[in-house]
Amino acid sequence: MEQQLSSNEVICMEIWEVLGLLFVFLMLALALIGPVSFLFSMIFSRRKHRKMIANVMDRVAITVNEYGRDPLTNKKNPSKNEQISEAKMIQANFVVGPGWWNQWIASWHTLFGGNISSFDDVLMLARQDVLQSLRDQASEGGFDEVVNVRLESARISYLSAKSNKYIDVFAYGTAIKYA
Repeated sequence: MEQQLSSNEVICMEIWEVLGLLFVFLMLALALIGPVSFLFSMIFSRRKHRKMIANVMDRVAITVNEYGRDPLTNKKNPSKNEQISEAKMIQANFVVGPGWWNQWIASWHTLFGGNISSFDDVLMLARQDVLQSLRDQASEGGFDEVVNVRLESARISYLSAKSNKYIDVFAYGTAIKYA
């Protein structure tokens, strides 16, 4: 004898089938997120950082043309022996993180030794962007130059050893406006 299922039992079985399929799909998606993200980082992170560097360098060229020279200097004294009408401390910071690929390459270099060049693009981007931010602030404030420019950097990471590592570059200097 065949047993007939009630409509409630059929609906309940269909719901469990759908939930089972959703669970399998979710587990597959979670299993693929890591490798796909790693491959995406391998292919695109360095390219993205280089495009960002090119953008910053274009902004630097515009500012240098506007001033006729680079307004930033690490000298302690102003370049001109003129009366100073205004001086102001300006500062900027930039936080950037390397991609997973860069971190993976760096971990291999720490094991086997050698120059860790995978962070070069990231550090150059952070330094150039923070210095350009100082140039922009000086230009917006009508200052003639920025003296005693200093850079500080710090590594920012979460408490977990497996977390992403971020680099904070902080720059400051004294903006000067001549009378």
